[in-house]
Amino acid sequence: MPSPLSIRSKAFLGVLLCVGVWGVNYPATKVAYQELSPLAYTGWRFLIAAALILGWAVRNGAPVLPPRGLRRYGLLLALTGIGVYQPIFAIGVERTSGFAAALLNSVSPLLALLIVAALGYERIPRLAVAGTAVAWCGVAGFLVAAHGSVDLGGLSGNLLCLVSATFWAIYSVSSSRLSGRIPHATALATTFAFGTPVLLAYCAPSMARQDYSDVSTLTWVILVLSAVFPLYASFRLWAHALAVLGVAATTRVGVLVPVVAGVSSALWTGERFSGAKLASAAVVLGGLALARLGASRDLPPGASG
Repeated sequence: MPSPLSIRSKAFLGVLLCVGVWGVNYPATKVAYQELSPLAYTGWRFLIAAALILGWAVRNGAPVLPPRGLRRYGLLLALTGIGVYQPIFAIGVERTSGFAAALLNSVSPLLALLIVAALGYERIPRLAVAGTAVAWCGVAGFLVAAHGSVDLGGLSGNLLCLVSATFWAIYSVSSSRLSGRIPHATALATTFAFGTPVLLAYCAPSMARQDYSDVSTLTWVILVLSAVFPLYASFRLWAHALAVLGVAATTRVGVLVPVVAGVSSALWTGERFSGAKLASAAVVLGGLALARLGASRDLPPGASG
């Protein structure tokens, strides 16, 4: 029988793998966008991921749909987790740099914290309030510095990434609040079963117009791997880590996703890092780490895809 230490070590390694996969996925997506439109890429990616997730749920005997009285909440998960969130996310990533997208999407736990506080679910500890304020000062500085700057990503793309982070925050809060009423496997299956058709309705015209004759093997490999690892495999590893390590220990490591995205973007896509970019990013990440430390028990679990 595996020891508790062994189980926790494996769960922590799973978290590190998720961070690496999600971080590398940002520049990989930028590479794929050179040959596939963002919506065509996203549509095919989620067709693959939905087939894997739904197949996994069926194999494990998990209902694809929640009980009748909870299906409206399933629709909320589907729209905020995939149907509305993913098109905004895809276009946002196209219009900014890989690092900027990762950095701005990483603030979704702070948005989730504000949502639970506004709805009266939780009180925000003072340390978390301070960290949140610091992080938002960094975000504001990043957006101001990014205006008209190619180096820091386009302003429209950065704002779309913040909008997508907001939808993911709503999804995270909803998922967290429903965790005792809808099993995780069913919630995930419902999100993909309801959300993917909505997403495809938006992506289908781009998928039909796309010229596939010049799409390279590398791009197809990136597309398939981005469905298998950031979505299918990492979501399951992250859920397992939350169960074994808890929300606090798991979500603290998530602050490393923008760091991995920055390093991999520099190595893979040649993204450059100016002083203003590094300074504002350091403020955001410092505030995010402080907020997560102060509210580690209250932050809804978040992930990036």
